[in-house]
Amino acid sequence: MGKRSEQNPITWLILVALVGILFEISFNTESLVFLGVSALLIYFGKKKSTKSSGAIYIIVGISIFVITIITTVFFKIVLFCVLIYLLFRYRKKKKHPKIIKVETVESTNQSKINRKQPYIKNKFFGNQRIENNIYEWDDINIQCGLGTTVIDLSMTMLPIGESTVVIRGVIGNIQLLTPYDVAISVNHSSITGNVNIYGLEENLFNQNTIYYSDNYDESTRKIKIITSLPFGNLEVRHV
Repeated sequence: MGKRSEQNPITWLILVALVGILFEISFNTESLVFLGVSALLIYFGKKKSTKSSGAIYIIVGISIFVITIITTVFFKIVLFCVLIYLLFRYRKKKKHPKIIKVETVESTNQSKINRKQPYIKNKFFGNQRIENNIYEWDDINIQCGLGTTVIDLSMTMLPIGESTVVIRGVIGNIQLLTPYDVAISVNHSSITGNVNIYGLEENLFNQNTIYYSDNYDESTRKIKIITSLPFGNLEVRHV
């Protein structure tokens, strides 16, 4: 994935933007003060005993942080470059819209609702690596925000039938490691980024693409993978 990511200009542009914004803020005393206030508000918000007052502190802190970032000159320059690039790619690869009809059936059965906390959790900032750890299988539905997410699906006992993995990110990389004896179906949505599914590599722009194993329907154990990553790369490979 390293070589392929070099061919994705928006991913590199965003990384350059992050570095440039941090560099600009480091020489701006006022911005540093606002970021400090934002960090304190978020910290005290998490420490508050009541959820309502704590949520207000966190929301105000995040708002100050976002406003400080988007008011930097570097952010505005990079945003303008991204919009120009996306407009160019859109005009180059414009496609006809498709109409998708979804039929739903209301369920008449009612049952008791139980709750449990899954092993794999959301992580908005930073990397998350689920490797070399044996864990009990639950269908995965997480948001990974900014960073790299690596999940080894061979470290759990997949049940017979279809298992589901749903991962939504913003910027970064998603890597899924699957056993050889399991069929897969991958439904991936991206604004711009690279995809590598068992060696099949593609560069996507504003696309929703489905990849699947030849024997998916007949396979005893199979994984339905749904991923959304506006800016970044997806890799699915055997282990």
